[in-house]
Amino acid sequence: MASNGGTSLFSALTSVTDIGLTDESGLALLAKCNTTPETQASVYAKGCLMIRTDNSTMYQNTGTSASPTWTLNGTGSAGPTGPTGYTGYTGPAVTGPTGYTGPTGYTGP
Repeated sequence: MASNGGTSLFSALTSVTDIGLTDESGLALLAKCNTTPETQASVYAKGCLMIRTDNSTMYQNTGTSASPTWTLNGTGSAGPTGPTGYTGYTGPAVTGPTGYTGPTGYTGP
């Protein structure tokens, strides 16, 4: 991928993928690409994060270094919501007195 300055953290692996960080075995822990992540064997560590720069997504290798499987991060379902807070006092559960009822009118013979 073309370089536009910066800190030069990433080194080109292929024309579409750069490696930024490796483990003690030389397997990539952090990489970036500008297309669908590549799946070369013995290049990406399990758990490697791949930043896809053409559409601002991030993948994680959920497979193995021998057979990378790129899983898009942030696509899982939302977890349960937390508990609700205290709603406060609602007052007594009694009904107040009713008003005076006057005499009824004349009902006839």
